[in-house]
Amino acid sequence: MERSHSIMSLLYQLANVETQLLNQALSQQNLTNEQARALNYIRQHPATNQRAVGDYLGRQAASTSNLMKSLLTRELVTREPAPNNDREKQLRLTPAGEQCAQQIEAAFQQVEQQIHQAVPVEQVTPLEKTLTTLLQQLTKED
Repeated sequence: MERSHSIMSLLYQLANVETQLLNQALSQQNLTNEQARALNYIRQHPATNQRAVGDYLGRQAASTSNLMKSLLTRELVTREPAPNNDREKQLRLTPAGEQCAQQIEAAFQQVEQQIHQAVPVEQVTPLEKTLTTLLQQLTKED
């Protein structure tokens, strides 16, 4: 028998609402979730390469290449030869890409702020601990 407000159901609903809020912000920038994640990764790892981005996103080389092409076409990312290896290309954000990444971060912070406004201050730490424990238990390898 399924309860309408089971923990799993509530977590699922919260994840969907969070995704909708973030997708609204991304759509205003004409970005997909994958493009936003790639920009964020490149921002955090300047001079990274396409293989590392693909590994982070869990994508095959060909689909990562297509993703990078779209970001290069929009002039959000540059791809230049590495100083010590002409075959390896380093990825960096352009000024427009950096601005885009900042707007993505602001959208995440806005959702985080909405969450903190909804949860009483004295419940934030216990809630974070409970969710962390739950995540650790569900991702623990047997």
